[in-house]
Amino acid sequence: MSRPISLNALRQVDALASDDVDVFLVILDHPDLVDGPLRISSDLAVRLSAEPLTYGTLSRFGNDDLPAGPEKVTPKRFYYTGMLVIPPDDEEDTEPTSRLVLDVLDSDIVGVLTSTTVPAKARIAVVKASTPDLVELETSGLQLKNTSGDWGQIVLQFSMEDLYDEPFPAVRMTKERFPGLHR
Repeated sequence: MSRPISLNALRQVDALASDDVDVFLVILDHPDLVDGPLRISSDLAVRLSAEPLTYGTLSRFGNDDLPAGPEKVTPKRFYYTGMLVIPPDDEEDTEPTSRLVLDVLDSDIVGVLTSTTVPAKARIAVVKASTPDLVELETSGLQLKNTSGDWGQIVLQFSMEDLYDEPFPAVRMTKERFPGLHR
């Protein structure tokens, strides 16, 4: 089953050239992040603050759990950082992991992500720069599996939560558990 994309995104796929770019929005959440989830963007379209000078994207992505309608939700700040998103590989007998290569924003955040036993959770969305509230593609339920790098760049490896941690066989098909199978 294919996922529908917006008409604007479809037009840009078919266009010879386009001035609208794809933007990656990433939400990293961890219990040790005291200021709440870290929101980062691959686009520096909007000046978020003058002191210190920061750029990023304003988007309502990630505000799904709020009771108000989408028009009443204030956009969140996604801070710009250089990033490279590498989609999951398709190797046999290995857990599919995607990688996110980030330029380091803050050494404290790197410390939280690399020195804890509790894995961070992530959501990654692709939006168009002209419509940052309209999510074209989203991957949620990602869990941090491994980190590497130095204080200049960090590589975060994500996988689906407990995708391969299920025991086999998970449940036995006995008469007591599944009486409808044994008539």
